[in-house]
Amino acid sequence: MTQFKANNIFSIPGRTAVITGGGSGLGLICAKTFLANGASVTIIDIEATRLTSVKAELEQIKTSLSLPSTCQIHTIHGDLSSKTSIDTITSHLLTLHKTTGIDILVHCAGIRRQNKIAYKPGESLEKLAKATSSLDYGDLEASFRVNLFAQYFLTAGLIVLLGQAAKKGGGRGSVICFSSVASKHNGQFVPAYQTSKAAVDHLVRIMAAEFAGFYIRVNAISPGIFPSALNPADPTHPESNMSLATEMPARRAGLEEEMAGAALYLASPAGGYMTGDIMHIDGGRLLVAAARIAKI
Repeated sequence: MTQFKANNIFSIPGRTAVITGGGSGLGLICAKTFLANGASVTIIDIEATRLTSVKAELEQIKTSLSLPSTCQIHTIHGDLSSKTSIDTITSHLLTLHKTTGIDILVHCAGIRRQNKIAYKPGESLEKLAKATSSLDYGDLEASFRVNLFAQYFLTAGLIVLLGQAAKKGGGRGSVICFSSVASKHNGQFVPAYQTSKAAVDHLVRIMAAEFAGFYIRVNAISPGIFPSALNPADPTHPESNMSLATEMPARRAGLEEEMAGAALYLASPAGGYMTGDIMHIDGGRLLVAAARIAKI
């Protein structure tokens, strides 16, 4: 019966995880989760100062849990918004993990660009026109570069290491993309973010099918409202969705351990039979998020 014990089902000691956007928010949660469970972690982030503080935090976790020296912590300062920089990061990773391989690849890096002008139901047609046109062309392009292109090209560059890991079984060779429930609902008008995340959902299915022969598993986590760099905890912040948390069935934002559980499931033997799927960790957000019109 030991095969049914949680410490066996979710076991990942000795594995290597690479996490983009690991310097804050959901990426950092993933990094802490994998490290705490005995994996080595390599964090990629655009903010160098953020990487310094996060590495210190992870080293403290390693010490407090008495983790072995084999649990290594690496950081890579890099920008995922261009093919040139993605290639540079890929080359670094291939060199760094030539011996250890890569068992888990997590794509947490992302941006959320909003229209400069917001429209509320009941306002004038002229206001609607201004709000719709206020999306900057560059913001839409950047959203796809970071939220979609980076996930594809980094995965493509690491496919050999992921395939070699997958051969070992036990859920290795796991690619975890990050989408958003915003890819499914129209309860808000944030087209740059929503459309790029909707593209991620389909990319997951396409890559999972293409990689099926080697059983490199590709899945996505689609979060609802969690505190992160894209969603500040302060509900009064102009880019925060925290004020919506009480309108959902859960009546609150997500907890770190709830995101940790989903990531660990997909990265471990527990999720070894799952590929091409989108996990919605949203407290019921999709059950209630919908467009609204003004009352007549």
